[in-house]
Amino acid sequence: MPRFPRTATALWLVLLPGAALAQQAPPEPPEVTGAEVDAGETEAADEIVVTGARERGAVIGDVPPEQQLSPADIRAYGVSSVAELLEELSPQTGSGRGRGGEAPVVLLEGRRIGSFREIRELPTEAILRVDILPEEVALKYGYSANQRVVNFVLRPRFRAITVEVEGNAPTDGGTASGEAEVNYLRINRLGRLNVELEVEAQSALTEAERDLVPDSGGSPFDLAGNVVAARGAAEIDPALSALAGTRVTVAPVTSATPGLADFAAGANIANVTDVGAFRTLRPSSQSVRGNAVLARTIFGDVAATATLGFDFGDSRALLGLPGIDLSLPATSPFSPFGTEVRVLRAIDALGPLLRETQSREVEAAISANGNAGDWRWTLTGNYTRNQTDTETDRSLDLATLQAGVTAGGANPFGALPALALLPADTARSVSNVARVDGVANGDLFALPAGDVSTSVRLGLRSQSLDSRSVRAGLVQTADIGRRSANAQVNLDLPITSRRAGVLDAIGDLSLNANAEVDRLSDFGTLTTLGYGLNWSPIRALRLIASVSHEEGAPSPQQVGNPVIQTPNVRVFDFVNGETVDVTLVEGGNPGLRADNRDVFKLGANLRPFDDIDLSLRADYTSSTIRDLISGFPTATAEIEAAFPDRFTRDPAGRLIEIDNRPVNFARSERSQIRYGFNLSLPITGTLQRRAREVREAGGDPRAVYREAYGLPERGNRRREQPPAEGAATPEGQARAAETAEAERPRRGRGGGGGFGRFGGGRGGAQGGGRFQFSAFHTVRLTETILIRDGLPELDLLDGSATGSRGGQPRHEVQLRTGFTKDGFGARLNADWQSGTRVDGGTPAETLFFDDFATFDLRLFANLGQMPDLVRDNRWLRGTRVTLAVSNLFNARLGVRDAAGVVPLGYQPALLDPVGRSVRVELRKLF
Repeated sequence: MPRFPRTATALWLVLLPGAALAQQAPPEPPEVTGAEVDAGETEAADEIVVTGARERGAVIGDVPPEQQLSPADIRAYGVSSVAELLEELSPQTGSGRGRGGEAPVVLLEGRRIGSFREIRELPTEAILRVDILPEEVALKYGYSANQRVVNFVLRPRFRAITVEVEGNAPTDGGTASGEAEVNYLRINRLGRLNVELEVEAQSALTEAERDLVPDSGGSPFDLAGNVVAARGAAEIDPALSALAGTRVTVAPVTSATPGLADFAAGANIANVTDVGAFRTLRPSSQSVRGNAVLARTIFGDVAATATLGFDFGDSRALLGLPGIDLSLPATSPFSPFGTEVRVLRAIDALGPLLRETQSREVEAAISANGNAGDWRWTLTGNYTRNQTDTETDRSLDLATLQAGVTAGGANPFGALPALALLPADTARSVSNVARVDGVANGDLFALPAGDVSTSVRLGLRSQSLDSRSVRAGLVQTADIGRRSANAQVNLDLPITSRRAGVLDAIGDLSLNANAEVDRLSDFGTLTTLGYGLNWSPIRALRLIASVSHEEGAPSPQQVGNPVIQTPNVRVFDFVNGETVDVTLVEGGNPGLRADNRDVFKLGANLRPFDDIDLSLRADYTSSTIRDLISGFPTATAEIEAAFPDRFTRDPAGRLIEIDNRPVNFARSERSQIRYGFNLSLPITGTLQRRAREVREAGGDPRAVYREAYGLPERGNRRREQPPAEGAATPEGQARAAETAEAERPRRGRGGGGGFGRFGGGRGGAQGGGRFQFSAFHTVRLTETILIRDGLPELDLLDGSATGSRGGQPRHEVQLRTGFTKDGFGARLNADWQSGTRVDGGTPAETLFFDDFATFDLRLFANLGQMPDLVRDNRWLRGTRVTLAVSNLFNARLGVRDAAGVVPLGYQPALLDPVGRSVRVELRKLF
């Protein structure tokens, strides 16, 4: 296994000096520490106070958040970083308007960021608020309206060193993984410094470590050997068939000098070697990742951020044993046959075939934000270099051995001479992406209902992809360069306004329009046009409608990735109704065309109560995509009929190779309804309740917290030794706790942007807990693909498929629930999808995919919120212990054919090799 180069260490050393400089910064008032936040000691200051004024860090425009999370809400998720929080929020942040799989737009303090790396590993304790907004807000920041928006607002002062270690293993055994991470974060009046390093490793999981039935499809290679008919022949030897009393197509090798009777004894029963130990279901891997972010104010009023990071990863997969296919002439002294035959053997002397992959990514990003009069501007720049090297073992060099067998000097049934592998196939791709974007937002002029605002973006991008692959000695290269210049403008026009008293009976109504032009060096000029409306007829309800027409080019990787061949890939052949091992060809397709999308969306968001954090959301989305760019679909009869040149079969009709490179489909049509709700309720904590009772009795609630945590009275605090920088002082802890209990949240009518009540106040947590529940149901109304004109349309909801896991489920449900109180927390996530079917070449070859549900459970304990434990063990402050079980019931997708038999290629352990896994995590904030 290749070791990580010293470059990783060198890069990490470059990132460290900033942390040392931060330690030498001039003293200032103590920051909030991670341990204080973890213990809930800052809850009063954390509380989102909703007034008519604009919130700090709110997004621009008049579209308020659909959902807003307070620190107590965030803490209830029990996650460690921004990236993990976004993963938990995926049901709320998904969008049906994109091409599929788009991540949400991420903002920081209502501003664009240069790279997601800038905030990816920030600890969640540093977050003061999270706003989740609809796709229309993305337009105001120069993005396309196919991604929802998540805005993170950080605490103004914060300091923490976070250390986290975790181990993960499936309950079925066979593999394990581990991860260690250290993170330094400091936020103060000077800016922000974040330095992070993470290492991760996982062991390989082989087929032998799962209960799998060996695959009998494909050629019967075996360590002892099998004899099969010569190419084009229907049987091995008529004399053997006569002796066995049946036509013989395969016969096992039983000795080094077998006779015809030996082969007749095992006629049509092949030798089978279990090669599971030589094939991985999941490769071994190791990775290291580093990141450094420095944010400062320059030129007096410009907020600037610089980010530098790297991701290095290595993986190693086992692809099975190499096989030999020797032609044995009838004239050989070692042949008992009257005709030429083939001898198939597997060779274990050299071990399994390997695929080793190395990936090296380095990224640098900058961003600058400022104001010019009443206009806000943002300048972002980003450069990413990614290099991937792949080496795949090929088969054995049989030229000398075959010559010996043909000449009669080598016995294919006995001990074989030493063999060597042919030169390995190699592939390298190097991509470089550089981009600069400038965005300006401001008001153009005033109308009676409000200001007409606009957002303008200008951008330049340079992309290059150099690839080189060597397959069987054949060298293929690609050098793709793409230069693009783009411009986008968005216009928001207020029509009516309750606040301004303009047609206030209608409510708040605004229109928007946007246009984008993208000039690409290799695809010409692509355009995007869109328009919509934003209407709030009553304060509790907001409706959004939008239409967009967009052209999109394939990525350089889709066009020019190097060609890679992977042997022994198990697939299900729907034409023959069998599981076979094939060679899979992957890479880029230089013949791809740009696609064209028309999307319509109608969405509604309802917050029916002022004092209950409940929001209901419903969206209808319809899209038509022409020249859809897609990965190559699964090997169904419909797909092979449309792309016969992508499938290779042997003379017997058995599938042996699939060209899996991406293609264009003529048209795709989709429509769906997605609806659901989010509910978050505060739970009174034990100390909170006791403090309230003391206050109502006329006592001092501070005494409750001092007694619980074993803190001295303010006047009795020892002064001989000052506390560590940023550490929670006893009086500060009690004062924060008292304030948290005494201050009640003030609720107003303003939302995230100060307009209306959306995103309104959260229930006051004051150190208490949370109950959270969200449920979303997606109903797909249509999902069709026309491969090309003149062919039947594929209905993915009714028997057709483009993926190997069945058709498109008509129904999907996502449930997220959580409970936290007094430092203990539990979360249970559930996902369910309805069953599908995939029609085969005949009714007997149809596959049925069952309904499928998975449950994930996470239990965690924030020890710093447990005064009985922390009182005498102060070092436990800021400590969290987590026990997580993924796929709680060890569920796997069930697949059966028309006879109720599970195809070998759809065995449960192949669809999900890991199954249920248990993760233990220990996290400490200093």
